[in-house]
Amino acid sequence: MSDFEFPPSLGPVANTGDIRCNPEDFKVTELLSFTPTGSGDHIYLYIEKRECNTDWVASQLAKIAELKLVDIGFAGKKDRHAVTQQWFSLHMPNQPDPDWNTLPDEIKVLSKTRHEKKLKSGAIKANHFCLIIRNLVGDVTGLEERLQSLKKQGIPNYFGSQRFGNNNGNVRKLIDMVKNRRRVKKSLRGMYISAGRSYLFNQILKQRILQKNWNQAIAGDVMMLDGTKAIFPFDESDEKIVQRVAEMDLHPASILWGRGERQSQQEAVAIEDQVIEDNGDLVEALEKVGSQLAYRALRVNVSSLAWKRVADTLTLDFELPSGAYATSLLNEIILISDNES
Repeated sequence: MSDFEFPPSLGPVANTGDIRCNPEDFKVTELLSFTPTGSGDHIYLYIEKRECNTDWVASQLAKIAELKLVDIGFAGKKDRHAVTQQWFSLHMPNQPDPDWNTLPDEIKVLSKTRHEKKLKSGAIKANHFCLIIRNLVGDVTGLEERLQSLKKQGIPNYFGSQRFGNNNGNVRKLIDMVKNRRRVKKSLRGMYISAGRSYLFNQILKQRILQKNWNQAIAGDVMMLDGTKAIFPFDESDEKIVQRVAEMDLHPASILWGRGERQSQQEAVAIEDQVIEDNGDLVEALEKVGSQLAYRALRVNVSSLAWKRVADTLTLDFELPSGAYATSLLNEIILISDNES
C-alpha cells in the first residue's frame, strides 16, 4: 500500500486559497430523503452545530434525554470545523421533551417534529454547501473556466481524505487488525473497513483519471444510473448508453472491494486488477473481515453550482448527493490550505 494524492480531472491547478479560516466559511445543510410524518415514538430534532462532531452531539442529546446512545439516530456525520445543520432522532415514546436550552452552546435546536422510525444512516437526499475560499491567488480566468467545466461534466467521486486518518492510518490499522487478530471496538472496526474499501476505490478512480476515461464508458464497464445504486453492464453496441453518459444520466462505476462476483470485464476489470494486485495485504484483510462487494459511481453531478468572487475571496454554493465530498470539488480548482486543526 502506498500513499497518494488525488489528481484533479482537469489537470494541474493554478490557484491557491485558504478554506475554513473560521467555521462559518464551511456551511453544510443536510436534506433528508423523506419528510418526517409529525407523529410517532421518535423525536426528530433539526440541529445546527458549530465546531463539534456529530458523535459528540449525539452523546449530548443522549445525556440530556437520559437515553442510551443506541436510541439516538442520525443520517450522516458532518464536518467538525464547520457550521452544519442536520437531523437527529431520539427514541422517546410518550415522553415529554427535555429542556433543549440546557444543551451546550455549540448545539442549537432549530426545529422539532416526530416520526415513527429511528433516523437511519444514509437517509440523505443531498447536502447543500456554502463554502468561502480566502486569500485566493492565481489564474482567475482559468479558475472561471474550470468552474464552468465542472458545472457541465461533474467531479470525480473521490472519498475525502478525512476518511483515511493521518497518513492513511485507518487503512493500516485494518491490515494490522486482521494480521495480528487484534480486537477493536465495533465502531472502530467499521471505520477501518470503510477506510480500506474507500482507499482501493480512490486508487482505481485515480488510474481512470490518469488514463482520461473516468467520465467515459470503456469496454467492460459497469454503469450506474444517476441518483441511484442501480447498475448494469455496458453494452458497447448500444450508442444510447454513450449518449446518456455524455448527458450525465449514467456514470461509469467501479468496485468497493469485498466478497462477491464482479460485473466488470475487459478494459475496466484490467484497471481494477492492477490496483488489487498492488494492494494485496489490504485486499486480503477486506476479504477476511467479510466485506461484501458493491459498486460506486466514478463521477458525480454538482447541482446548482454558483460562485461569486470579490477581490481575493471566492464563495461557492452547490449541492452534492449523499456520499459525495465537497473537497472533491475544491481539489479541482485550488491547491487547498486547510485551516482545520
